[in-house]
Amino acid sequence: MSTENKIREGLNKLSQAVESLAGKEIELSDVKVNSVSGNAIHGGKITLFRSTGITDNASKLVLLVDDNGLTVDAIDVDYLEGNTFAKGDFTVKGNLVADTIQAQQMFVEQKHNTSIEFHGANGSLDMLGLQWKDSERTKLFAWRDRSDGFYSSNNIDLHRDASIMIDNIPALSATHLGEMVEHSNLRTVGVLENLTTVGDLNIDEGFVTWDSGSMRFSIGNEIPNGQLSVASNEAEFVVDPFFDTVKVGTYSTSNLEIITDDTTRISIKKTGGVNVHGKLGVNTEYVSDDVDLQVDGPIRIQQKKIQYGVQAPTKGNGNKGDITYNTEPTVGGYAGWICIEAGSPGVWKPFGKIED
Repeated sequence: MSTENKIREGLNKLSQAVESLAGKEIELSDVKVNSVSGNAIHGGKITLFRSTGITDNASKLVLLVDDNGLTVDAIDVDYLEGNTFAKGDFTVKGNLVADTIQAQQMFVEQKHNTSIEFHGANGSLDMLGLQWKDSERTKLFAWRDRSDGFYSSNNIDLHRDASIMIDNIPALSATHLGEMVEHSNLRTVGVLENLTTVGDLNIDEGFVTWDSGSMRFSIGNEIPNGQLSVASNEAEFVVDPFFDTVKVGTYSTSNLEIITDDTTRISIKKTGGVNVHGKLGVNTEYVSDDVDLQVDGPIRIQQKKIQYGVQAPTKGNGNKGDITYNTEPTVGGYAGWICIEAGSPGVWKPFGKIED
């Protein structure tokens, strides 16, 4: 028999069997409780399924079980026990509460409307704070108990226009030290401009001092003897105003030299002698080269007045021995006049007749 005829014979027998079953009534016996084994169910749809641990109220497909595992659109569970592994994205809408979170990388977009709180163990907050880790070391900004303040393991770089504030008052900026800063232990400073100090001043361990109590400024002298004192070894130079008098000179038993161009012009001995090294002019702006002393006006030597005129004085006081030299001498005239009796102007007689 050919293959085609075998197929036709098979289909004919199947048709006869179906017609035979269609004409028979099948009696269904009642299913008793707990009488159906799971192995007896295969295929088809079971609606309103319920067991001791499962209740099926779904109106659509929500759970798929296959060889790859369990697939479900949504799950509402109160407690997950044991280790749980999630492959792929994991989204939590709501609060995530965990004792510890370990992550190789964490990207967080945080918007806080409350403070971040740190609670230390055993009541200690020591070294609790923010940490940044890389392959080299940990960067830390945290509280340190022993200093009762914050600790930073790295520099804190402020913007050039920012300041360090204390009680909302600038204490330090890139260019200014706060006006409220009163005490400092600065060791090295650059160029100071418009420096104002109040109180005592000490420079270089007392080499330069200002004593605000005694109102005295000193260079090289711990105990100044004038309002301004400059001292070295045993010599001390002072400037000391006193009511309507100002004292200037050496306070110690030292000579005083007034110099220009590093050359002594006037020297005053410690015993009081005064030497002028060079030409001296009185009431004159220029001293002639041919004289050492030039005086524009009368002079007095040993209480005797010496002056110049065209005649004997006719006014003023004259003392016996005063001399007036003739500024216009002529042949037959006199070199000058001498006072022989004190008075106003006194009695004057010519002397020193000029011969032919």
